[in-house]
Amino acid sequence: MAKAMGGDLMLQMLSELRELQEESKEQYARTQKTLQVVDMKCRVLFKRSQVMAHQLRVLSQEMDAFRDNMGEFVTHLSTLAKEVDGVKLNQTKIFSQMSRALNHLADAQASDRKRIDVLEERMDDPGEN
Repeated sequence: MAKAMGGDLMLQMLSELRELQEESKEQYARTQKTLQVVDMKCRVLFKRSQVMAHQLRVLSQEMDAFRDNMGEFVTHLSTLAKEVDGVKLNQTKIFSQMSRALNHLADAQASDRKRIDVLEERMDDPGEN
């Protein structure tokens, strides 16, 4: 009887072992499937991160070029501002010289006008001289 009981117990344990093996196979298959999905998603994520890193490098290079261009632009703008300031200074000098010349001309014209007036008076009164 002990052998029969031992045999039944052994059969029961073998049956439970087979159930555990089947359950283990199913869990292993689910785990493998999940690992494959995770691996695929990791590869996609890695590729996307590479694309993003490349785009960031390109953007960084474009920003460097933009910064360089802005530096050149500011330099040219500063040079232009200095040139415009020089032109304004020269215009101011020219206008000042023109003003002085016009004043001298006006003074000379006024003086000539006085001389002409004096001469006209003398010609009108020939007996007085």
